[in-house]
Amino acid sequence: MRPLEVILFAGIILLWLAVLFIRRLSKKVGWVIVGICFIALVVQWLVEGYRWQLVPAYFSLLLLAAAVALQRSGTPHQGNWRRKAGKFLLLAVSGIGILVSAALAVLLPVFRLPEPDGIYAVGTESFMFVDPQRMETYTEDPDDHRTLMVTIWYPAERAATGKRAMLLPQSGAEGMEKHFLSTYSEAMGLPDFALDYWKYLRGNSYEKAEIASSGTAPYPIILLSHGLGTTRMLHTSQAENLASQGYVVAAIDHTYSTTATVFPDGEVTGFQAKMDGDDFLKSGKELGETWAADVDFVIECLERFNQGENPGRFKGMLDVSKIGVMGHSFGGATAYHLAATRDKIKAGINMDGTNYDVFDEKHILTKPFLFMESGAFKNFIQGSGLDGEGAEPERMREIINNEKSIIGSAQQNNGHFIYIEGSEHYNFTDLPLYSPLVSLTGMTGTLEANRGAGIVNDYVLDFFDTYLKGKKSALLAENVDIYPEVKRDLEFTPTE
Repeated sequence: MRPLEVILFAGIILLWLAVLFIRRLSKKVGWVIVGICFIALVVQWLVEGYRWQLVPAYFSLLLLAAAVALQRSGTPHQGNWRRKAGKFLLLAVSGIGILVSAALAVLLPVFRLPEPDGIYAVGTESFMFVDPQRMETYTEDPDDHRTLMVTIWYPAERAATGKRAMLLPQSGAEGMEKHFLSTYSEAMGLPDFALDYWKYLRGNSYEKAEIASSGTAPYPIILLSHGLGTTRMLHTSQAENLASQGYVVAAIDHTYSTTATVFPDGEVTGFQAKMDGDDFLKSGKELGETWAADVDFVIECLERFNQGENPGRFKGMLDVSKIGVMGHSFGGATAYHLAATRDKIKAGINMDGTNYDVFDEKHILTKPFLFMESGAFKNFIQGSGLDGEGAEPERMREIINNEKSIIGSAQQNNGHFIYIEGSEHYNFTDLPLYSPLVSLTGMTGTLEANRGAGIVNDYVLDFFDTYLKGKKSALLAENVDIYPEVKRDLEFTPTE
């Protein structure tokens, strides 16, 4: 809970105890405590902001105020059972309300992302990039060019001050916030108001802070792609951690492949991308080409930034000869595709994404590449049911064998593979940090949220430090005692 929320809860609990245990509670004392609680409520509301999780606590305060009104000063009246029953009912209902509200506030918190542990503070800025060479295929407007929202995180001077940047995408349009959040609530099958507290979430970076001009500049570049139907917002902690360690990270919202993307004028686009699950390799390749072209265009924009294009803070600060890519799920598959097909890309990471590229022995990827997989990947790649009764459909056999060929070949050519026990697909995003309830959905595993985020961040950093900065790896060569969850014990021989 936030600090003022804790104070408010403490005041309400004190009032509840006073009404319950102090038999000769003076009404004057009772009203003083009630007044203090209401002042705490107003201050909390004005400073930290209202959120629906606290509504039961607000209601409990009103009930306790009513209990004080029913309280008689001096010796209690022994015969008035109605008054006693009313007081007991108010105490019972208000007590339940306090407990429910506290549980909701803890389980659906206004949380803080893990603080980056690099030597730099982190600056951030979001941009809208319009590609003049590509038309938007998801709209019928013949003049609509492919438009992307991109957030850049970068090393900043330690003197960076001001408010930390909001996690929620910002625009100047009224009602944007509500529209964006209701879109995500609907996608999750939740009521419209369920996620409105996300508007209070902040990262650890500072909006438009001065880029660190000393130290290791110019900085290597990392392009980051989200999973199909999610958002760049879910990779903020990964981007901040890399930026604090001396990287410039550009996270892309692949328009119409997110649940919602917000543009500066307040327009909110939804999810329109189409995937054919019965022909994943073909439909994935088609959509992947669009995503890869998005990354190509963003690289061009960053190159122009490095040459001095507005904003001037990036001039000469980007090392365009050292570009890495990483992504989650479909974004991870796109990272592999880019590493395999683009000379500008020097290294890449696929976080739990099934590859849509069809393995070709004539075109072997020899660049450094890391496959980071979830614990569930072990069962998937071993193809439970492929042999004997209950055989998987032929298309699944094809996908699994393709995966084995790609990862097996990469391991023999500067590539690496790990999987993390206790993790599931969304442990490679910030989602586990949003609420402990997420693990109940099966989207994340049993791995504790901060532990999982730390493992992912450490391996991502170690990989890029090794292959973009030339440092000696501390994690990639073998199993590490501090991370017993990380395993490498799988074979990648295609099944006949």
